[in-house]
Amino acid sequence: MLYTGARAGRRDLPFDACDGRAGAAARAARRGWRRRHRRRGGAGHTQPAAAPPRPGPRAAATTRRRGSTLSLEQSVTTQTTDVGDTPQSYVPLYELWLSFRPCWWFDSHFSVRARFDYTKELTNDQTTTLYRQDVLGDVWTDGDYATRLDSLWDGTRGEVGLRVLWPTSLGSQAAGTYFTAGPRGSADHRFDLAGPDVRWWSDLTVSLGVNYLHAFSQSTTPTDYGTFSYTRQNADGVSFLSDQVSGQPVVRDEIQVLLRAALQVTPALTVSLFGVVFNDWHDQATPLSVATATGMVTPGTGTPVSATDQPFSVQTWFVAGVDYDVLDELTLSAGYYNLANAIAPDGATRGLFGSATIWWSPDARFTFTATANLDALYDDVSARPQPAPQSARAAR
Repeated sequence: MLYTGARAGRRDLPFDACDGRAGAAARAARRGWRRRHRRRGGAGHTQPAAAPPRPGPRAAATTRRRGSTLSLEQSVTTQTTDVGDTPQSYVPLYELWLSFRPCWWFDSHFSVRARFDYTKELTNDQTTTLYRQDVLGDVWTDGDYATRLDSLWDGTRGEVGLRVLWPTSLGSQAAGTYFTAGPRGSADHRFDLAGPDVRWWSDLTVSLGVNYLHAFSQSTTPTDYGTFSYTRQNADGVSFLSDQVSGQPVVRDEIQVLLRAALQVTPALTVSLFGVVFNDWHDQATPLSVATATGMVTPGTGTPVSATDQPFSVQTWFVAGVDYDVLDELTLSAGYYNLANAIAPDGATRGLFGSATIWWSPDARFTFTATANLDALYDDVSARPQPAPQSARAAR
């Protein structure tokens, strides 16, 4: 399940960056199930299966590209479709998102991955400055190591890696971010609910992941690398040039905790739920001495300047989705997600029940996504029969 939302530069935090849903391994397993049953003529058929193809350069090349995808998503907010409470102002949103995610495996354990995002809002919402502005996201690059952990628990797989985000988005550039980097790790376990030849409700995969990101930026507040300035006044009414884009301190450190469950309803149909908690630590404002009637006062470094100047903030993200493999080469997905602050606008803490929950906000979205599985497309192209050499044709 992909997700849009240019706010905070977040779009997707998959457990496998090569596939935003069940992962490349799960999709390969689905393909294998379908191919195995096509050879057998369906479940319960006694016809022997054909011998598996011998591994060769072509198979190795396909394996190296497994999980590479190109996705196009359409999304609308719930208020656009009149779902939920009506906000103070009706501001519809309809957005397109294109995401290219190449992946290259050196062997069965080591891989490098990248992600390139482009969005265009077709309505006139507040997410962009200009009408129908072209928006590029940050470029993601991952270097990962994956391995099976069957000795600890049969059916378990673990993955660790390093993620680096490069500031190609306007948001990161306006914040003066040089790059954002940190380690990531995840583990998933597959529970077999039925036998290998049972078509329905075959397995359930549960995943847990933790990512840490540290932002390397020019200053504690957004400054756009010092290339932007405007005239403002200080507390004494004196004008001066400032390069500060926003007074909100940048997020210096972030810990993301991810939990996901995916139910394999059929070999081609997956239903998934997952949630993410974003724990953000902002830079604190530099304490300065202030002249008062009783003398100079310097706030302590751990004292917030105001009640709203909290160095720690939390966001929650809930996603539900249904993915269907129309072909090995094409997956269609329909879903819903809600990304919101843990503190609702009325000051209440969002929970599972009540007036303010993690399940809905006016900016929650319905999505529909078409994903081209590039590894399967490459397999189709490379499997085409090659023309016979000229000498062979002349001999015939």
